[in-house]
Amino acid sequence: MSIRFSKSKLNTYLSCPRKYYLHYELGMRAKKASKTLIEGSAIHHIVESGLVYRQISDIAEESSRIFWEDNPFENCCYETEQEYISAQQLCLFQSKKFLEGLGPLPALRMETEYQCQLIHPLTGETREDISLLGYLDLLLIGEDGTPCLVDLKTVGKTPREGMSRVALEMSLYAYLYTQPFDSMEFSHYPVALVYLIRTKEPKVHWDESTRSLPHFVEIFNICSQVASSIERGCFWRNPGMHCSWCDQQSLCYMDEALALETFGEESWNLYLLDNARLEDELLGLYESRVVNF
Repeated sequence: MSIRFSKSKLNTYLSCPRKYYLHYELGMRAKKASKTLIEGSAIHHIVESGLVYRQISDIAEESSRIFWEDNPFENCCYETEQEYISAQQLCLFQSKKFLEGLGPLPALRMETEYQCQLIHPLTGETREDISLLGYLDLLLIGEDGTPCLVDLKTVGKTPREGMSRVALEMSLYAYLYTQPFDSMEFSHYPVALVYLIRTKEPKVHWDESTRSLPHFVEIFNICSQVASSIERGCFWRNPGMHCSWCDQQSLCYMDEALALETFGEESWNLYLLDNARLEDELLGLYESRVVNF
């Protein structure tokens, strides 16, 4: 078995293995993008474009237009077209406020793809069955050439301070950026979570930290353990507050009406068949043990 981990895959499995199974293994995808997801993506795209291509006077309006053309009303969870249009206007307004708050930044690239095989930074052990993929929101380069890896987060309130020190995605981005390991000196690489806070008066909050050798070893160990758990079929539920904003909640709680609305009849039937298959496998295992006993 080979697997490619992104920050989304890793964080999904670590937060709830059952959600990982439903989304990535069974392919249960919502028919329409949620309002939170679509608006967060819109703001990300407008702000990133505004920083990298700031010399273009109408870059915010143009990047907004392109984004919403790629995400039409019928693909989003808005009840009316007026609500859809209002969301576009709000996202553009807030994005401009965020750009004002950020000011001019030495942004070299946006939404940059990085990928590599999983390699132990000290021993050089290469996991040919595990690869890594990441899309970095922004790469900033200081006047002295020092890079800063930036991940944007749209949130509804001021976040807890210090998340940049523990955020797994920042370790993953730094790991990918520093490849190949044989040509690096294991410096401390600056990283930052930049929060775009969607309050009545939009504001920006920087949360900065660094990544170095211990974080890269941790990435190797986490990815190896998660891959092993997936291969063994370990997909338990981890219920909690996060269930309330999870697309798969209707499946776990067997809410047929909501599941049909979210995923459609074909996917709902697939889910029921998969549940029946798992139950049959367990019954078969139980019966074989009874006979052998």
